[in-house]
Amino acid sequence: MAGTDFAVNENKSVMYKITRFRKRFTSFEILSAMMIMIGAISMLLPFFWMLLASLKTNAEFYNSTKWIPDRLHWNNYKELLFPEKGFGFVHYFFNTAKVTILSVIGMVVACTLAGFGFARIKFPGRNLIFAFAVMTMFLPSQVTIIPLFVVFTKLKWIGTHLPLYVPSFFGAAFGIFLMRQFFLTIPSDFDEAAKIDGCGWFGIFRRIHLPLVLSPMITLAILTFQEKWAELLNPMIYIGKKQELWTIVLRIKDISTGQYNSRPELEMAGNLLLVLPVILLFIVAQKYFAQSITSSGVKG
Repeated sequence: MAGTDFAVNENKSVMYKITRFRKRFTSFEILSAMMIMIGAISMLLPFFWMLLASLKTNAEFYNSTKWIPDRLHWNNYKELLFPEKGFGFVHYFFNTAKVTILSVIGMVVACTLAGFGFARIKFPGRNLIFAFAVMTMFLPSQVTIIPLFVVFTKLKWIGTHLPLYVPSFFGAAFGIFLMRQFFLTIPSDFDEAAKIDGCGWFGIFRRIHLPLVLSPMITLAILTFQEKWAELLNPMIYIGKKQELWTIVLRIKDISTGQYNSRPELEMAGNLLLVLPVILLFIVAQKYFAQSITSSGVKG
């Protein structure tokens, strides 16, 4: 009898767990999960196609019916990274990293300081100056190309990396707006308490505000990295044909525009190497990116 009772209780426990599982997931939740999976597959599919295309021969690439190559040609990456003539892909990688890292540092520092000033320090014309700064977000970048080119020509910066990262040290309207909004969420009582203790504005910024806005700073760094890493227009204008200063994007463009020696499989390999650092960075920093969306600026 004891064994029978145990078996009955065990069956009841299993049925209870199954019932709880069925109640836990409604039809709407299951449908939502299926839609998310379909969306994820649709976004990952081009990435896998690019990976397979980068491992094809030139003839296999133009064969639209062949998705998977007969043999994986890793020599495409070897040819791209270590060519027999000219600069290797590693050289362009370091050029891109130099421009991007300096741009990120300049943008984060400038926008954080400017956002703090607009949010916490009261000075005449503060709101008017901030309004003009925000209005520049609606100004198309194409409008400023010629004036900036003239300025950089007078400074003799054409043919160098300086025009690609120096403007970042003056900030950008979106970054200033983003940081200002987070500084505004921090209670002003913190500033008053720090002033009583003898802190100046720099001390208040460094000791109180800076630790609280780490998440939006990382978000701004990620967005700047993504923009500068794959930037094409400005390097084309300011670097031109100086191959030793090319970034990765210019090298990929040079491969894709080869009139008599088109190598699309190398272009796909270059594109894959181009997007990998951005993907890895977002995976590593996604926690901070999410916190910047939900953070109120006050840590409990």
